[in-house]
Amino acid sequence: MAKYTQSFKQQVIEFYLQHNKNRSLTRQYFQVKETILRYWINQYNHTS
Repeated sequence: MAKYTQSFKQQVIEFYLQHNKNRSLTRQYFQVKETILRYWINQYNHTS
């Protein structure tokens, strides 16, 4: 089972985009690791 739901990942990416692509703020707000956040951002950039 996945540790994070697709809905949660979407919330994280939306927050990231709404806050001027601030990774540090996004990581602190959602308590996710930098590597995970970068991976999700890369996935988003490649699919949109």
